[in-house]
Amino acid sequence: MKKITNLLLMTCLAFSTCLTSCVNDKEVVDPKDKDPNSKYIIVMSDIHVMAPELLEKRGSAFDDYLSQDPKLLEYSDEVLENLVGETLERKPDLVIIPGDLTKDGELVSHQLVVNILTRLRNAGIPVIVLPGNHDIDNPEGYYFDGDHTRPATRTSPEQFASLYADFGYNQAYAKDPASLSYVCEPLKGLVLLCIDTDKYEENRSIDKGDTINYNQTSGRIRPATLSWMLDEADKARAIGKQVVLVQHHNIVQHYDAQGTLQGAYLIDDYENVSRQLMEHGIHMALTGHSHLQDIAQYRIITDDARIDSLIDVATGSVISYPNPWRTIKVNSDFTEWQISTEYVKTIPSLSNVKETCYKSLYDNFMGGLGWHIKDGWSSINQLRYQLEGMGLPPEFLPQTPEEMTQMLTTYLGDQLTGIFMIYNEGNEWKNPQASILESQLKSNMEQMLRDRAATVGLDETQTEGIVYTFNDMYNMYMEPGVKSMITDINQYIAPDNRLTSRTDDLNLVLRLAR
Repeated sequence: MKKITNLLLMTCLAFSTCLTSCVNDKEVVDPKDKDPNSKYIIVMSDIHVMAPELLEKRGSAFDDYLSQDPKLLEYSDEVLENLVGETLERKPDLVIIPGDLTKDGELVSHQLVVNILTRLRNAGIPVIVLPGNHDIDNPEGYYFDGDHTRPATRTSPEQFASLYADFGYNQAYAKDPASLSYVCEPLKGLVLLCIDTDKYEENRSIDKGDTINYNQTSGRIRPATLSWMLDEADKARAIGKQVVLVQHHNIVQHYDAQGTLQGAYLIDDYENVSRQLMEHGIHMALTGHSHLQDIAQYRIITDDARIDSLIDVATGSVISYPNPWRTIKVNSDFTEWQISTEYVKTIPSLSNVKETCYKSLYDNFMGGLGWHIKDGWSSINQLRYQLEGMGLPPEFLPQTPEEMTQMLTTYLGDQLTGIFMIYNEGNEWKNPQASILESQLKSNMEQMLRDRAATVGLDETQTEGIVYTFNDMYNMYMEPGVKSMITDINQYIAPDNRLTSRTDDLNLVLRLAR
């Protein structure tokens, strides 16, 4: 339910040519049909494995968790086992997992992931991993026992590096002193900057003397890490290597205003960092985190009038709808990347994975929406001051998270849910239902405001003023973001111009310079 947040924030605001090169449609690439002159890479992200022993007895505690963030947690280990089996059959040259290896950083879950991935290592298939925001010093890892929970043993940064020594850290030829970032060359000629973007040092836990349990989900690249990685990129490129960034958080906006409305999915200061990466010859990133199957590009015009760009290839979660993973065929000098999408469709215990995950997300929309409203209630409450500045009573906004949830669900639930599901799938612009939902959303929002005005006793002049202001705000803030999402326009050129060209999020060819 992560992307509900941006739709909610947009709603609350309403209250007050080619890639570096070339992008083409491409048939799905199956590494079983191997070209000896190519390399084959599998990317799976946000595997969120929960060790089965953490669910001691199903009850309200676990069900409440799933109502906030429904994922296929009960089958997560089986999903990974299934993907490992598929990978062993295909025999790729490399597997990359850009973070969120566990449900919430439980040590037993990490140990299970290591045990499963060891099957690939034993078969001679290198696996490269790095941590996500769920994986380290996370106070939200629990054992679930009916209606109760108890803390699970957490995983420290040092334990993480030790556990995954055979999955990147021992293969690193350079390690960052300031983080769990490292550089490796898993395939001759391809250097991966594996960057730890997590802020686990900001996590808070009651058992360490804090007043709350809190897991920081936003990301950044530490200044020392940025200097280190750019230096490593320069050294690799100087000897003819292709350099690709791998990190958990997104580096490029995937829709208009994502940095404002959903900043926790992007690294801090992403535009400045992106420019520096381009200056040092880094033009592609493999990311996860947003549970979104989407490819976005940020372009700049350099001082010498050249167009430069950075492409963010985000891969969704294998245990959340639509359960995607990627196969990539790369040519011998790593300049052509044929990227394809496949899906987890069935596992031994569940014959209809995608359908189950779709229903779970759809049915849990209200629970997830309500949880996000509670989580962001202090920010929503700040809108009351803006309303007072507009001459409106503070009670124009519902007074409690529960009232806000009920109102939004009644008027906008079907539209928000529909847009959310289409957005998850990628290639939104190919779905004719998307534009219909956007039109209904605006109409229903206007009706919601009129009804709310009547409820708090505003006269006709005040009501029409609210509607006029809403339409202004919608056109300025919400419409660009929603239209960018549902029409899949996600290529940008500095400073603010959105390009009308689209990428194929699911199957395409990228050509990178060297």
